[in-house]
Amino acid sequence: MFDTTKVAKKIREARIAKNMTQMNLADAMGVSYQAVSNWERGNSMPDISKLEDLCRVLSISVSDLLGMENRETAAVEKVLSNPEQPLSVEELSGIAPMLPPAEIKEQARKTAGDSQRKWSIHDLAEIAVFLDDDLLEELIGQAQVESLKELEELAPLLDDELLEKLVRQAPADDYEGIVALAPFLDDELLDELVSRCGGKPDKKLLEDLLPFLSEETLAKLALECAEEMDLETLENMAPFLDEDGLDAVVNRFLDQGKTGELSGLYPFLGSDTLRRIAKTLMARGDLEGLKKAAVFL
Repeated sequence: MFDTTKVAKKIREARIAKNMTQMNLADAMGVSYQAVSNWERGNSMPDISKLEDLCRVLSISVSDLLGMENRETAAVEKVLSNPEQPLSVEELSGIAPMLPPAEIKEQARKTAGDSQRKWSIHDLAEIAVFLDDDLLEELIGQAQVESLKELEELAPLLDDELLEKLVRQAPADDYEGIVALAPFLDDELLDELVSRCGGKPDKKLLEDLLPFLSEETLAKLALECAEEMDLETLENMAPFLDEDGLDAVVNRFLDQGKTGELSGLYPFLGSDTLRRIAKTLMARGDLEGLKKAAVFL
């Protein structure tokens, strides 16, 4: 993508060198004063259709304005010299901010038909904001989904149905990919992804999933991770588990001889689990711990 800050600085410097005000430049270009102001603040780029006129008015070349040696400048010059020639995926994603919507749509279709490789999800994320929903869905249909994680940058721009379709096309991924998409997916699909994912999440990833998984799936995952889980993680999970799920995990803890300070969990536990904890504390002679448990019995 272009460095809009550098382009903005170049426009401002060239305008000042010509002793023109922003209003003078706007009049010469047939655009609004606000358009020129946005160019010079780096908030937007001039449309590619305006570039040659802009460079003529400012007495600079396209490469002077955009930068001598970069892929985007070469792509702009390619469009200006031969508008009918299809751009590559990389070229189109690089200059999309400068193209009017209709031209982006036309170029995207040309690129899709001529490209030597399929669109990647990253490519589409680069230009998705410039495409209408129908074209975006069409191009997504041609893309290869390599992993769940790569869908993260595209997910906010897709409707639920299309995102679910892409997720189901992706290979089984690691928990990092599931966490990245969790805010955009419903419980049912997330539960399915967790069931497909091999291995166990680490502590941070497990805690990141807490607000998004169903109680049933979370309890199952917690049981699978109980052997490696520490008390802090279990306490963080407690508000998200139902009583039966938490009881099962705590009993797994007790079965493994983990009898640390569990008092933070007492408000969430069932009576049978509390009685087992009380018996364990009594056998250890931990009277202070027993007093804490007794409040909830």
